[in-house]
Formats: sequence, C-alpha cells, structure tokens
Amino acid sequence: MSPTSTASNMSSASREEPSAPSWQLSDGTVHLRGSWTLAQLSRRVRAVQQELQRLGAGKAWNLERIDKLDNLGALLLWRSWGRQFPAHLQLREQHRPLFDRLQQVQPLQPTHRRLGLFPLLDQLGAHIASVLGDLWGLFLLWGNLLQDFFAALRHPSHFPYREISATIVKTGPDSLPILTLIGFLIGIVITYQSAPTLASYGANIYIISIGGISILREFGPMIGAIIIAGRSGSAFTAQIGAMRVTQELDALQTFGVSPVQRLVLPKVIALAVTMPLLVIWTDLVGLFGSMLVANFSLGISPDFFLRELPIMVPAFNFWLGIIKGVLYGILIAWVSGYHGLRVKANTNSLSRETTNSVVLSITLVIVIDAILAIIFADVGLSTT
Repeated sequence: MSPTSTASNMSSASREEPSAPSWQLSDGTVHLRGSWTLAQLSRRVRAVQQELQRLGAGKAWNLERIDKLDNLGALLLWRSWGRQFPAHLQLREQHRPLFDRLQQVQPLQPTHRRLGLFPLLDQLGAHIASVLGDLWGLFLLWGNLLQDFFAALRHPSHFPYREISATIVKTGPDSLPILTLIGFLIGIVITYQSAPTLASYGANIYIISIGGISILREFGPMIGAIIIAGRSGSAFTAQIGAMRVTQELDALQTFGVSPVQRLVLPKVIALAVTMPLLVIWTDLVGLFGSMLVANFSLGISPDFFLRELPIMVPAFNFWLGIIKGVLYGILIAWVSGYHGLRVKANTNSLSRETTNSVVLSITLVIVIDAILAIIFADVGLSTT
C-alpha cells in the first residue's frame, strides 16, 4: 500500500463521526449502542427521553455495546429507570461511576406553601416575635450606651473625642449638598401646591404661615432624618458589620475595649449634635425656596415674607423641629449600631442587616413624628 493511500485512509478515519445512539428490544432486554453523549443527543433529547420512558424501567438493560457515555446520556437513562437501577443491568465498569453519582443525588422536591388560617397566624406570630426581639435588643443596647456614657464621664481620658469629631465631619458637611437640594425643592413644591388655592380665596398672606409651619415643624426634621438614615445610618451599619466580618470586633473585645463605647456611643453623640444643625440648614433653604415662589406666584416680596414670618409662625415650631432633630439623630445612630453589632461573619448577613437598619430607622422616625404630632396637635399652630 502506498503512503498516499495510507494517508488518505487515516484522513477518512479521522473524519468518521461517532455512531448515533440506538436501541433495540429483543427477548425482554433493551440493547443500547452508539455514543450516548451531549454531541449526539443535544438535538433530540426530548424524543430520546420519551422513547426510553416508553420502553419502561421493568425490563433488563444491556449497555455493554455503548461506545461513549457522558452525564447527559446517563441522566436520560437514570430517569427512564425511575431513578433506581433496574433488576437486570449489564454495563461497562468505566460507565458505572456515572450512575453511582446519580444515585447519591436526591431530586429536589418543590415546596408548597400551605394556605389557611393557621399557617398565616404562624407567620404573623413569627414576625411579631422577631420585632419584639429587635425591640428587646435595642433596649439592652440603650442600657449599655448609658452605662458606657457615664463611665466615660467619670474617666474623661477614655471619652471618645476623636471618634465623635470624625463622625461629625462625615455626617455633617458631607450631607449638606443633598439636604440643600432636597430642602429647596420641598419649599418650592409646598408653596406651588398651596398658592393657587390661597389666591382663589384672596388669602395670599397665609402662604407664609403654611410654608413656615410645614417646613419648620415637619418637613425640615423629616427630610433630614430620612437622608441621614439612608446615607449615614447605612454607612454606620456597614462599617460595624464589616468589622464583624473581618473579626476586628473580636480583637477589640480581646484587648478589653468595649465595641459599644468605641463604635456606637460616638455615633449617637455625633448625630445628636449634627442633626439639629442639619435641620436648621434644611429649614433655611426650604424657607428660601418658599419665599422665591411666594414672590413670583403671589407677589409677596422677600422683605414682607421675612418680616411677617416670626409673627405668623410661633417660635415653638422651630424649637419642636430642633428637638425632633436631636431625637432622630439619636434614634438613627442607635438603630444603626444595633444592626451593625447583629451582623454575622458573612457578607449575606451584612447586606441584610444594612437594609433592615435603614428600614427600621425610617419607620421609627415616622412613628415618633406621628406621636409628637398627636401630642402637640394644638400647640404652636397660631399666635393667639
């Protein structure tokens, strides 16, 4: 045989495709042949699976003539057998590990949620128990904060001055741009919404009272608290939680340093100082936006607006907003520190507790605002 013919035969052999999978039923035994691989089965998986299931799992199976077998082929056969070995099975030893692995894998069972009164009550009870557990944890943390605060007062050298100043810088000046924009737009929106109604009744001057009371009493503290909760509160939780993940909190406790005194207490004090200042700034830019709209829409000059503002809006509204700022600042830092300390040593817990921190902070801020609105419903709304 010439070298040329030999090379031609080798080339034709290399181009020969693997045999297609086939099966034959004879004498109650299913004989399989060919290559049961992804390359051969990918285009007709459904048809092959239906045919194998039609053959049934109670017959004898002979797999010794299978040339190649991969995971897909073994999975199709395993499903056709009802996820168990048939009573009579012949196969090559190199193919047995594929079926042994499938035998060890348990099929996933879909979970069906039971509907009815008792499952709903069970879920409600679990949610209430979780909320009560969080409230109890917050109560314990508050006691720890008071204890560390008075201990630091007795030992001024242990007071966290640097941590407090650093937190004030991060939460104060860095929050001014967003608070300026939001506060200015809130003042514009309130005045624009009220101006047409007041103008139709000839009560243009009362735009000063509406804008002043709503901004000083409600929107200034509320907007400041929501922005700080989403911006700084989440950062507090993430910072403390990251220290839990990297085991820095464990290191602090090993050296006898209280994480509450060094991490949570400075944030509570810093926000108690910073939030009232941020509320004042938000009030100023909100009133400035209200004054501009009152000038262009109702013809009320800025001089008249500023002169009548302290007359039509009692000073109690301003001080109530400041008190709300202090309460909201303490609340946000308190809740953020609590959820930061609850973080487990994994990133999933870190993201979950950060989200819970922001949600709980904003929720408690709104609840406290509603309670204060009910308590002071008849105070500070008129000059008489």
